[in-house]
Amino acid sequence: MSWDASEKPARRFLHIAYCCDDTEPVVRFLEDGLKLKNTMTTTKGRSGGAILGFEGEIEGAAAFVYDARGPRTSPAVEVQSWIDPKLVGEPMHDPTEVGIHAVGYTVLDIDQARDRLVGLGYQMVASGQTPMNTLPWITLIDPTGVPTDLVGDPSLPADQTRLRHLRITCSDLDKSLAWYEGVGFEVLGSYYLQDAGFLGIGDPVEARVARLCLPDEPFEVLLFNWKQPSSHGHHYAEPNHAGLFRCALGVDDTKVWYDKMKAEGWNFDRAPMLVPLTGTPVPDMWICFTSDPDGVPYEFVQRPRSAFRP
Repeated sequence: MSWDASEKPARRFLHIAYCCDDTEPVVRFLEDGLKLKNTMTTTKGRSGGAILGFEGEIEGAAAFVYDARGPRTSPAVEVQSWIDPKLVGEPMHDPTEVGIHAVGYTVLDIDQARDRLVGLGYQMVASGQTPMNTLPWITLIDPTGVPTDLVGDPSLPADQTRLRHLRITCSDLDKSLAWYEGVGFEVLGSYYLQDAGFLGIGDPVEARVARLCLPDEPFEVLLFNWKQPSSHGHHYAEPNHAGLFRCALGVDDTKVWYDKMKAEGWNFDRAPMLVPLTGTPVPDMWICFTSDPDGVPYEFVQRPRSAFRP
C-alpha cells in the first residue's frame, strides 16, 4: 500500500443488506423478536439501479433497523425489498458454502431470546459453545429462511440486544485476511475449529476461523475457512438474491480512497456515484463498490466521523 499504515480506508460498519420481497414482516420479527428498532425507511418507488449494476430503474424500498444504541452508534440491518426486478433464489443454509451466512446478535438471556424467536416462527438449528469465546451460542433460521446467530452475554445491559458479528465463509483464509486488512480491518484472533456442533455440523470437522473488526466499533466479522468438510461455492452474484447480500462501510472520502486503492491495483465494480436516500434525513452520499476475494460486495459510503457518537 502506498498510503501510511496508520490510515484506514474503512472505519466502521454502517449496515448489512437483507434482501426480501416485503420489508414489513422482516422488520416486524426483527423488532418483536430481537428488540431492534426501525428508525429510517426510504420511500417505496423507482430509482436508478446503476449503483447496484442494473441498467435503468429498479423498484423497492428499504428500512434501516438498529439496536438500542441507535443509528449514531449501532450498525443497521438494511431490510431491502425487491419489486422490480423481483427477488430471486433462496438464502444459503449450508455453513460451508462460501458467502455471507448470518448476522449475530448478543443477548442478555439467551434462553429467553430463543424461546421468543421460536414463538415467532424461527427454526432452531443448533446450540453450543465456540472456540472464539466461552459464551453460549445458538443458531436459528428466521421465518424467511435467513440464518441468525445468538450469543449470550451476562454483561449486556438489561432488556437489550446488540448487533455483534457477521458470519462469512471464505475459500482461502490467508487470501481473505490480506484483503480485509487492506480495507482497514484488524485481526482480533485466529482459531482452529474441530467442533462445529454450534452450527449444526457433525464430526469430523476441521476449519480455521478469524475474528476481525474495524477501528471505530466492536462489531466483528467472523471468517470461516472450512477444510473438512471443505468450503465450496461462491457468494450470490445477483443484488436481488434472497438473503444477506452486501455490506456498507463508512469511509472519510469515497473518491479519495477509490483513487488511492485503484492506483494500487484494487478492483472496484463501479466508479463512485452520488446516491440520494429519498425520504430520509440522511444527505446524498458518494458510494462505490468493491468485493472481497469470494465476491462478497462491500460499499464504501462517505460518512464523516462527526455523524457518530464516540
